[in-house]
Amino acid sequence: MINVRPRIEQRFNVLLTQDRPRAAPHWTDQLSRLLEPQGVVSHVAKTTREAIDLAERIKLHAAVIDTATPLGPPQPASAARQGDGGMWLLQLLHRLPDRPPVIVVRMPAFTPSQTERALREALRLGAFSVMDKPVDVEQLLGVFRRLMDKRYHGTWPNIH
Repeated sequence: MINVRPRIEQRFNVLLTQDRPRAAPHWTDQLSRLLEPQGVVSHVAKTTREAIDLAERIKLHAAVIDTATPLGPPQPASAARQGDGGMWLLQLLHRLPDRPPVIVVRMPAFTPSQTERALREALRLGAFSVMDKPVDVEQLLGVFRRLMDKRYHGTWPNIH
């Protein structure tokens, strides 16, 4: 039998990161199911380390990064805070020669100055858009559509 599925580097690849390593239902699952019929391959990373591994192996065309993505596997309570890997990942993606456009998902800040500071930092690192949790998948799809229109002029990029 001939395999007619395009190789992974010939498809539109999107990186999605999660804010928790457990396998509970998550907005990334719903988004993946909605994007798949459009020819989008979603690569879900539960840690920043997984996301970096994917970025090294696969040409990414876009990313949706949760700022609360843990750096690595869960650690004992005495270990350093694990939920700040998303901004570090955004910094790393920003350094790529052909960096993908990134939508940032974050927890709402407690004060207006925290909100402004976090937004300014994400935009400085090249974020296309910043959204607060809880994630509204319809709103996220609208942002993704704008990303496609602006970055790829409404068509899939020339993928090789």
